[in-house]
Amino acid sequence: MRISTSWTQQLSVNTMLDQQAKLSNLQMQLSTQKKILTPSDNPAGAARVIDLNQGIQQTEQYQSNINSARQRLTIEDGVLQGSVDILDRIRELGLQGLNATYSPEDRKIIATEMLELKDELLGLANTRNANNEYLFSGYKSDVQSFTKNALTGGYDYGGDLNQRNIQISTNQQVADGNPGVDVFGTPTGLGPAALVAGSIDNVFEAIDKFATNFSSTPNVIDPASLDDISKALNRISTIQSSVGVRLNTLDRLDSFHTDGVLSLKTMLSETEDVDIADAISKFTLQKNSLDAAQQAFGTVKNLSLFNYLR
Repeated sequence: MRISTSWTQQLSVNTMLDQQAKLSNLQMQLSTQKKILTPSDNPAGAARVIDLNQGIQQTEQYQSNINSARQRLTIEDGVLQGSVDILDRIRELGLQGLNATYSPEDRKIIATEMLELKDELLGLANTRNANNEYLFSGYKSDVQSFTKNALTGGYDYGGDLNQRNIQISTNQQVADGNPGVDVFGTPTGLGPAALVAGSIDNVFEAIDKFATNFSSTPNVIDPASLDDISKALNRISTIQSSVGVRLNTLDRLDSFHTDGVLSLKTMLSETEDVDIADAISKFTLQKNSLDAAQQAFGTVKNLSLFNYLR
């Protein structure tokens, strides 16, 4: 069998080209610090990288949702605590005013303070978050939650009954707020004169009725108004407990997601990141192999029978 000189040289060239390709691939791995440069390098590994990246992105989105919900619920918790403090004071004033030893003038002073506290409570009910959204208006967050009806002397609710639920894990959502009527009661829009103490659901109307009784001539001493305040206080306290439970859930899931992202990133690194020390070692060996192949080619190509003919 005859082996031509050209075939021998082409075989050497192909070997060098193969060595150069391997060297270039290692150089690219060192440059990008990724061992999977194209899906064909490791089809199974490339698919796993896609899955892990999707898992990380989804979990980080859950964390972003948690932060958003936590912000709104933390503000709401503060508003509810302020509301509880105000209603505690109003109930204390109401108990004083119901005492028979208080004079009509004393009750008028109490009524004035009650109305001032009511205005403060109304301000809390119309709290807005950092995005200028009303906390207690449901989906209609651009509309003021509660306003006083100038014609009737009662109150109107501008929001709706919806709660915005935010996805915080694969199969769990959390409400990031409460409709105003669930917190402060449903207003009738009627003034104090048209309301019956003991059956008033809205806290602002209940306070107005209580204050009107104390400021009227003669004073009206009706313990049923105190019951309206107590019911409103209990309702707000219940909502506050619910908000606390949701905040605890968010904290627990946030910690869980943080651990999950760390675990996914570790697996991603193990799958796609190159071992620098190993890659450098392989690069050095590959470069030596290429140098040897080039030297061998330089020697072989000069081997010809014509070099020995005279």
